[in-house]
Amino acid sequence: MWLVNCSKKDIEWLFFNKIMFYEADKAHALQFQKLVTVCIEKDINSGHYWKSNWRELELEEFLKEEHHNERMD
Repeated sequence: MWLVNCSKKDIEWLFFNKIMFYEADKAHALQFQKLVTVCIEKDINSGHYWKSNWRELELEEFLKEEHHNERMD
């Protein structure tokens, strides 16, 4: 499941209702919960994707890499 495709209500539900897991799945479960926490903190959800500055940051980093690659050629 892609968390950025979840609604704000879904993200809040995942944040407040911690998941149950087997000991063998502990590492993955804790990573998932950490990601949910980041989504809450940064207000990342399906409704705010286009309103966030993540797209601007992504474009900026892409252009830096392209410029670096051009200089290397």
